[in-house]
Amino acid sequence: MKVLSLQIKEIALQGGAHLAGITSVERLADSPPSGNAETLMPGARSVISFAIALDKNRTTSFLEKRDWKSHCIDRKATVQRLYSIGDILVQSLESLGYRAVNVNINNNYLPEKGAADITEMTEFHPEFSHRYAGVAAGLGRLGWSGNLMTPEYGALVELGSVITDAVLDEDPLCEQNPCDGCKMCATVCPVGMIHPGESQTVRIAGITETISRKQPNTCCWIGCTGYEGLSTRGDWSNWSPYRLAAPLPENKPELDALCISLQKSDPQMQDGDNAFEDYRKTVFDPEWLYYTVCGFCRSVCMKDRTERLENRKSIHHSGTAALAPDGHHVKAGKNSIKVSTSFGLEVVINPSDFTDINRILPSRGKNPLDREVLRELREYRSADKEFQELT
Repeated sequence: MKVLSLQIKEIALQGGAHLAGITSVERLADSPPSGNAETLMPGARSVISFAIALDKNRTTSFLEKRDWKSHCIDRKATVQRLYSIGDILVQSLESLGYRAVNVNINNNYLPEKGAADITEMTEFHPEFSHRYAGVAAGLGRLGWSGNLMTPEYGALVELGSVITDAVLDEDPLCEQNPCDGCKMCATVCPVGMIHPGESQTVRIAGITETISRKQPNTCCWIGCTGYEGLSTRGDWSNWSPYRLAAPLPENKPELDALCISLQKSDPQMQDGDNAFEDYRKTVFDPEWLYYTVCGFCRSVCMKDRTERLENRKSIHHSGTAALAPDGHHVKAGKNSIKVSTSFGLEVVINPSDFTDINRILPSRGKNPLDREVLRELREYRSADKEFQELT
């Protein structure tokens, strides 16, 4: 099957992938449950893993808080391309009589006992892990953050996978881990998800990966969803304008309960047509913004250590984020304030942006939570209330 294996990888590369590799299902047998390809396709024999690098300039502007939206747009275009590559691979394999599945890029999780829907989940283990497939297919290795680190692009990649019952030739594993242990990923996570010193191990494709010991997954969900964006230092944040009234709990039961409470209050989760119900459909919606407020642990981790040092410095000197009256996320000014909302969160705004009620445009908000918070702020202003009274 050598010729077919080469053809399959070439199709992925011609479709826009920067990296492509193949692993057998057997090679993933020692991985955690999310590495089990048969969950999605019984009888699976091989997995094609492919990656697209994100734009470095847009990412740098994102980290420096010079430009929020361009990185979001880049991520959306990249994920659309990954789906398209997967579709072409599936069509090619099916035309030869094989079965194949284009794995969803994100937001598909293994069922959890007692969880009626995603708002009640606390583990968030994917149905199939693109990162594990990337390790087994030789694209890279797991870095300290647990993200896939590639020799060519660092961790700044989006990943896709196609599972098939075709028996394809495996690619060599990546022998040397590109992660040099700088641990800058730990220093730029605002919610402290990644421990800077304590480790754990993960076994994939016969490789024992040593990665950071992490907080419960609900901690990451709270930070990357944007329910809390402020770092423990208090002088920088990710791109989220939202703040919790109290520090994050330190134990898993309390973290899990907080995450469930926040998700139950989040307007996005009440909308039946959202990215968690049908990720692919949402990604191809021309009106949908790829709402990204964090992912700093990955974005900081570019190929060269000098770039990583600059990225860390940029994040730590970037200041904090605020919500603008048109739904954009902007840099908070010196006179920014926090205003209470009905969603269990406070929102940071620059008061001077909200003096004119006609500038408060909830309909412009691309995220349901932003839209509803702007509606509340507009109601406050229409009632002629001073925002200082609501802090």
